[in-house]
Amino acid sequence: MSFETDKQTLDDLNLLGKYKNNSVYSMFVGTVTRGGERMMENMFLHPLTDAKAINDRSSVFRYFRDHDFGFPFEKDEFDVVEQYITGASSKNGFRNIFQLLKAKSMHYISNDPEFNIIRERILMSIKFYRKAREYFDKLATDVAGNPFQSVVEKGRSLLKDSRIDKLLGHPRQDNPGLVNLIAFDRVFRCLLNKQFKEVIELLQGVDLNVVVGRVAKEKNFCFATAADDGEVLVAATGLHHPRIDGAISNDLEVTASKNIFFLTGANMAGKSTLMKSFGIAVYMAHMGFPIAAKTMQFRIQDGMYTSINVPDNINMGYSHFYAEVLRVKNVAIEVSRNKRLIVIFDELFKGTNVKDAFDATLAVTEALAERRNSAFMISTHIIEVGQELGKHCDNVTFAYLPTVMKGKLPTYTYVLEPGITSDKHGMIIINNEKIIEIIKGEVAS
Repeated sequence: MSFETDKQTLDDLNLLGKYKNNSVYSMFVGTVTRGGERMMENMFLHPLTDAKAINDRSSVFRYFRDHDFGFPFEKDEFDVVEQYITGASSKNGFRNIFQLLKAKSMHYISNDPEFNIIRERILMSIKFYRKAREYFDKLATDVAGNPFQSVVEKGRSLLKDSRIDKLLGHPRQDNPGLVNLIAFDRVFRCLLNKQFKEVIELLQGVDLNVVVGRVAKEKNFCFATAADDGEVLVAATGLHHPRIDGAISNDLEVTASKNIFFLTGANMAGKSTLMKSFGIAVYMAHMGFPIAAKTMQFRIQDGMYTSINVPDNINMGYSHFYAEVLRVKNVAIEVSRNKRLIVIFDELFKGTNVKDAFDATLAVTEALAERRNSAFMISTHIIEVGQELGKHCDNVTFAYLPTVMKGKLPTYTYVLEPGITSDKHGMIIINNEKIIEIIKGEVAS
């Protein structure tokens, strides 16, 4: 079963986009191989929903974080060999020989470059697979017991063939004649073509592992521990946003008995950033990727939906408020199907008046509180909702991000505190900016 989400959630959390500014994906750009890049994209698009698969993948990435293997191939080198090997078929032996003979003839007649191109590909492939054999031996360092051990053993086994020994140790490999080239080409593109293709695929996966392990080490990210069941839905220490340098970290926990995390705080206190940090961590944890936290454990969820930056829809004639309502409705439909979901709602119904927003936020949150199978993070400016919610629901954790006044200047700690905020500093900020005086013409704009 695949992890459920949608475009709104991916956009809210800025997860995808190789070239998108400050996207999560852009942290992991750096694969050498095209196959490694395709694997990376596929992992970002398809998080896992099996605890063992997630923990095994995390173990492999952790192994590469702890061992500085690097990747020994240059992009051009890998591309040439990959094209040469994967573009061939073991059924075309005579055609390959004919191609070489024809190229050699044309080289004599008109100095056609095709023969030299084929020759260089063969020589490069010999060096490539000698390097690959040495690299797989290096990858075997302390690998016993790690899920990656099977990959290492397969790679070493594929490259141990006696015909490869003969090829890599051939005395004319640096200056082969036409007969030698035909023999070498037959090994690469006919006799052992399938094996060499498998080695290429294994190395593409290794390429991805090197990049993810390097990011985990450089960013000092952790790897989350997944469980199929349990009281803890999501628990993290030192959680912070992965794309904000020097971000303040927080500890938080959502459990089966306290499955609603109700967040309050003033504008600019950091609520949206915290909620995005939480959502990104949940998504990346289901990928088995490194997390911007010190520790994290979580129960496998069926999917995640967010409502953080819901735009209006001019083409459909939707106001901002109606777009919010439709978003909540769509998420409510998914929740009603008894799925195990992570749901993040930032400032519900901010597109309507305060009274309607209070009533709607309270009613929706109380209804969600009855869905104990999912985990919810909900924020609001309307602190009275939290006060009323506490009278009726026993499965809510209340937390807030405080505002600290320094004279007339509000400052923010970005550190979670238990309870519901009492901060009401909107007019202080408006007065500090002298908006009323500007309107009256009492101060220059």
